[in-house]
Amino acid sequence: MLAGEYAVLRGGHSLAAALTCGMTISVEWDPHAAKWEIHSNLWTEPKFVEDDHSPQSEMLCRAIQFVAKRTGMHGGKITVSSDIEIEHGIGSSSALRLGICAAFFTLNSPSACQSKQIPRQAIEAAWQLQSEGQGIASGYDIVAQFAGGLVEFNYEYEDNKWKPHWFRHDLDAISEIVHVFVGGNGAPTTETLQTMASWLEGGNRIERLMDTSESLVDAFNMAIQRPSSANVKRLIATTSLSRGLFMGNPHFPNSVAAALAEVPGLDQTWSWKTTGAGGEDAILLIGGVLETREAAKRLWKNGWHRLEHSFSMEGARILDVRSFEQTTEKAKTAGSTVANSARTKNTKEPSV
Repeated sequence: MLAGEYAVLRGGHSLAAALTCGMTISVEWDPHAAKWEIHSNLWTEPKFVEDDHSPQSEMLCRAIQFVAKRTGMHGGKITVSSDIEIEHGIGSSSALRLGICAAFFTLNSPSACQSKQIPRQAIEAAWQLQSEGQGIASGYDIVAQFAGGLVEFNYEYEDNKWKPHWFRHDLDAISEIVHVFVGGNGAPTTETLQTMASWLEGGNRIERLMDTSESLVDAFNMAIQRPSSANVKRLIATTSLSRGLFMGNPHFPNSVAAALAEVPGLDQTWSWKTTGAGGEDAILLIGGVLETREAAKRLWKNGWHRLEHSFSMEGARILDVRSFEQTTEKAKTAGSTVANSARTKNTKEPSV
């Protein structure tokens, strides 16, 4: 998330960028099985989801139960492989939901299997799962993961229907002025959202939030799409205003702020902001590589490091769909995808 935190939940725009780290979901459907066995590099023991209709509290199990009921696919094996660190706050939970939904709905659709295109209903199902899990969700991250690139997003919710709108932009100049750092303690999304919502309601902050957020989205777009010293300077100034609005909230990373306040040029030649839910999720340094060098050193001394993954134009995709006869040797997953995203590989047993 570059801009639009919390404002997007109230009808404003957000701006999110895809990264090359990702997640692979491999689904092997067995029409004769009554439960799903789940393996991952994220945990040591397998998890199981049985088709007994009992509510699931764990996020992954809830997602599997949800799509199993929707598709009638009630058993088999699922493997999750991820290089998205959960505590970094760059979209691991939404990636997991989108990957599961993409795999199941693709396997359940002959046309999607043939074309290897993720069905639109998978995006909507992932948003519904996220909305239920967090209490509220715009779906900006799911759409950014699906589309790839730089995604400008807003949504409406009318007649009990989610109506997302987005534009996908190029990322050519972003790595020169946006630098992602990770290493904090993270910010649990549901808890942070609830606390921030209450905080924003006080002190007449909502109107300021909407105005500042829209200005920041515009400033990012101008600096990335039409890079110039004037546009970067405008982005730095607007980032300062946005950060100033969020200072004082219960999750603001005060230790980071204190360390960076000592770096020359703050809010003049470079700036910084929190991203996503806020708190100690990822930190963005804004400015040129030379201008942000001292700030990067200061973050490193305080336990933060530059995210090793770069920005990417590539979004979520189906890597493989095979019949049972083709699965004697598992295909290796490859390629890059979205931060905030899912790479989805599917292996299909004989169709019913």
